[in-house]
Amino acid sequence: MPETRIVATSAGPVEIVQVPGERPPVLFFPGGHCSARCNCGWDLYTESGHGVVSFSRPGYGASRVGPLSAESFAPLVREVRERLEISEIAAAVGVSFGGLQAVQAAADDRLGVRRLVLHSAAPSGLPYPDTRAEAILGPVVFSPLLQGLVWALLRGMVRSDPGLRRMLARLSTLPVEDWWDELDVADRDEARALFRAMRSDSGFVADLRQGRARGGSARREVMSRVRCPTLVTGSPHDRGVSFAHAVDLADGIPDAVLVELDSPSHLFWIGPGRARLISIVTSFLDD
Repeated sequence: MPETRIVATSAGPVEIVQVPGERPPVLFFPGGHCSARCNCGWDLYTESGHGVVSFSRPGYGASRVGPLSAESFAPLVREVRERLEISEIAAAVGVSFGGLQAVQAAADDRLGVRRLVLHSAAPSGLPYPDTRAEAILGPVVFSPLLQGLVWALLRGMVRSDPGLRRMLARLSTLPVEDWWDELDVADRDEARALFRAMRSDSGFVADLRQGRARGGSARREVMSRVRCPTLVTGSPHDRGVSFAHAVDLADGIPDAVLVELDSPSHLFWIGPGRARLISIVTSFLDD
């Protein structure tokens, strides 16, 4: 696991993980409950030779910039790029809730992002979470006060295969017995490592605040300002984020293509569909 690094910005320290590569880097924005050190699929890019700069978004990890929105954090992403002396950005990549930040980065002409990739991203112009129960319970269960205890319990649960199976079942619309055996030992270990690295800190509550219905028109306006080619991927089997968000993002971003995946869960990069996904991403960035 690469070491985290702190980059000083005008608003405070921003935590990143920088993975070197022979090809221009992607700016990688992990999803909810994930700091820069959580590998939410960044090796889809490192395996094709690209470097990665992964960000701890506001409220996550050691980033101490206050409860900034994705729009307000975008100038700090520019500052990080300047301090790292990155001359070319291959793409902005957003996973799940990180899609908000990736869209803002792509809409920022001064940042010079050449491509945008959104994996299982939400919210689009549609509100997120997708259910009223999640919208009500999420800010309570994963509040800064309770999240440490919640994640300690979840980390203990995924130590065993039955516990990991229960966690993954919550992220899929398919019966888990239909696809559990398709995951090999390496897949299960990767999922287990991800859950062990997760924390909500104060970032998840901030994410939920930005996903409300009343912000939908503003999110659509930013989507309409993205001028670079965009790849949107999503799976209809994803219970973590409705496929409707992928459709809405592809409809709202001018030069976007939607690719439907057969991933069985929200962890789209884990499982037998990984090879196809790497091919899709590599072809898009090389086009």
